[in-house]
Amino acid sequence: MKIKYYYSVASPFSFLAIDRFINLVNKKNIEVEEMPFDLVGQVFPNTGGVPVPKRHPSRLKYRLVEIERIGKKYGVSINSQPKFFPPSDPHLPAKFTIAAIQLGNKLSFGKECLKYLWANEKDISDKKVLEEICNNLQLNFNKVEALANSEKVEKIYSENSNNAIKEDVFGAPTYIYEDELYWGQDRLDYLEDKIK
Repeated sequence: MKIKYYYSVASPFSFLAIDRFINLVNKKNIEVEEMPFDLVGQVFPNTGGVPVPKRHPSRLKYRLVEIERIGKKYGVSINSQPKFFPPSDPHLPAKFTIAAIQLGNKLSFGKECLKYLWANEKDISDKKVLEEICNNLQLNFNKVEALANSEKVEKIYSENSNNAIKEDVFGAPTYIYEDELYWGQDRLDYLEDKIK
């Protein structure tokens, strides 16, 4: 049983879903192919998406309501307007996440990036913050950083983004199970229904 998990390390809805997704993965003993991707720079322009700062005021207003509403429902502490969103460099934490995954750290580094951005008021584009996450997860920062800056990780990041577009992914989080796409934190129930 395998799920492709596409997400952005800067997505509030990925953060709102991550604990419930991990619980589902553990409960059902699911293998996860974790695929951090470039949502704003690659996926949005190729699938009709619009970056948050460029959206109509009515959409921006409702987005904040939804973030707070979902957080309250699921007991997730989240700041709907964090100081460091959007990240000045969303690619760096994504590449660190991919490096951590390559080193065997599954579903943890990305979760920490999301938590640091949306709950801890930290700048995940700052290497010192990424070093703190490495230390918290008992990962060697220098090793993770070297891999994050490698051509290998750059290629994986690009492939994740290109594959997302090819598989009709247009937002985050998106889960693909048995060739069916489930977009958004509010589709986890449907995903679980399918797995049953």
